[in-house]
Amino acid sequence: MGRQTPPAATGAIGTANMGSHRIERVRELLKREIGSVIRREFPVEEAGLVSVNDVEVSGDLRRAVVFVSILGSAEQQRKGVQRLQEQRWRIQDLVARSVVLKYIPVLRFV
Repeated sequence: MGRQTPPAATGAIGTANMGSHRIERVRELLKREIGSVIRREFPVEEAGLVSVNDVEVSGDLRRAVVFVSILGSAEQQRKGVQRLQEQRWRIQDLVARSVVLKYIPVLRFV
């Protein structure tokens, strides 16, 4: 008997799986790197403990929604959200320096 090629390895289904696998890898990479940047750049005393819960990336990898949670007082949470919005471009720049992608997604924090 000859060796058979699995159906997913041929045709459009295989291509879709390859794309979704790449998006999943990029999501995890961005989640890890954004978390590292936030830990380095945001003092816990001021902005609370900011945790990156998930990252959703668009199919073309040009946009990303970053889901965060902030542990701390109401004032720390308010400052944390404010700093994330104010420092969005800096965070994006620092991530771009450590991640090699053709396009670094524009980040939006939720």
